[in-house]
Amino acid sequence: MVFAAVPALAAALILTGAAPPAPVALGALCLLAAAGHLALRRALDRARIAAAKPGHGKPSRPGHLPESKRLMLEQLESRLLHGWSVSAGAALTEIAESDSGHYESQVRALAALCAHRAACAGRTPRELDLDIVIVSTLNLRGGTTSANEAEILAYRSAGLKVGLVHHPVKDRAMDRPLEPRLLELVDGEHVVRIHPEDTVRCDLAIVRFPVALNDLMEDRPRIEAAKIVLLVNQTPFEEYGLDGGYGTAWSIRDVHRNVTEWLGPHTWYPIGPAVRKVLLEHHADEIAGIDLAADYWYETIDAAAWTPERPRVRAGGEPFRLGRHSRDHVTKFPNMAARLRAAYPDADDVEVHVLGGHNSLRRLLGEIPPRWTSHPFGSMSAVDFLAGLDAYSYFIDENLVEAFGRAPLEAMAAGVPCILPPSFAELFGDGALYCEPDGVAAHVRRLADDPDYRAERAAAGLRVVHERFSPAALLHRVSGLGVALDRPRVPAPNAPAVPSLGGAR
Repeated sequence: MVFAAVPALAAALILTGAAPPAPVALGALCLLAAAGHLALRRALDRARIAAAKPGHGKPSRPGHLPESKRLMLEQLESRLLHGWSVSAGAALTEIAESDSGHYESQVRALAALCAHRAACAGRTPRELDLDIVIVSTLNLRGGTTSANEAEILAYRSAGLKVGLVHHPVKDRAMDRPLEPRLLELVDGEHVVRIHPEDTVRCDLAIVRFPVALNDLMEDRPRIEAAKIVLLVNQTPFEEYGLDGGYGTAWSIRDVHRNVTEWLGPHTWYPIGPAVRKVLLEHHADEIAGIDLAADYWYETIDAAAWTPERPRVRAGGEPFRLGRHSRDHVTKFPNMAARLRAAYPDADDVEVHVLGGHNSLRRLLGEIPPRWTSHPFGSMSAVDFLAGLDAYSYFIDENLVEAFGRAPLEAMAAGVPCILPPSFAELFGDGALYCEPDGVAAHVRRLADDPDYRAERAAAGLRVVHERFSPAALLHRVSGLGVALDRPRVPAPNAPAVPSLGGAR
């Protein structure tokens, strides 16, 4: 009957290589989907009529789809469209062909297969010659996207051709759209999206965000790179304590195997001292045999984009403004109320301004303290927020390993003196002041009482930004890896600075 033939015929068209021309196939699939839907509706109607007659039992599997089945279908549909079409397509085809499943399951499975076929039919395989390819999760909202954006802008301004490969994290926000600020950089000339059917040659392939490569996607382009690097911008465990790590984020063994299988032999670059320390102290056996670079792949920031149009000039008698910004999560603040209050000291002539963190502060402190101003994340630009500060204090949960520290880097680039825990000293050097939370008040007092000292500390931060984290420093690094920097420069687009959400996510 028609009902039984629809899924099988659709699956044949989708999964076999001997498909008719795309327009014909798509037309056939759409007709089949419509016919299948109609057949299923009629079958369901017949079952309901039969069930209403005396002496007849319930139909085999009609009615609304159970929640567990619905969630399973949604997961398969998401995998089908976002990188795992081989395994998801096989599972959906089995559902579509089943005689014992729910009718709605069959309709949804067939519709998903049809939609995937339509999406693939519209793309033509390309052969691309590029300078740099970035493989990363491009729909994240945190520090990974900020780092990708800064590097793309630097490469583009240097006249390099950059390709972007979106590698989702399997079963995590796969349906979330790509970040608009990254898509806005794609112009098809200097910055291009790379699709699974493409073949690419490049001087350097950069893989950022190892969490994604823990499960290698099935639909991936062929990339031939002269040099391949993996940027370790998140530790394998989410947190580390006296007993080691807990909260597994990714597997060193699996990520190394997957990157090697897809791209080839490669070098691992920690993005800062904190990551290297964790790898050596907690994962020495696992990284044995891995090519771990001796230096770091620092994140990049263009200080010019963070320089406020009207820098704050504190008037006589005006309170000193101490601030910070991050995503609203309790791990982004000290985990004890006493340490949190010490890091942002209470004084009649000091105001504390926070961008992001309103809910976390209420959870940790019970209420927002007097003389504190809490701005919801996204309510203002990071540049405008930082321009209103006299100093920046950044302290987090003691058990959280901050892989880099994008938020204080942004403050330094904006010319705001930073007060940080000693764990950041190797990363930022002379660019910041270092202490435990109970030492913040003394630093704040000196910065408030001595404008010349404050200006000196702001200049020190900017100097370190230019030396270690500038676009020029990044380009020097990739030049050493074989990327030629002899292209005409390209003007950078104007875009507002978006504050980091903190961390790699």
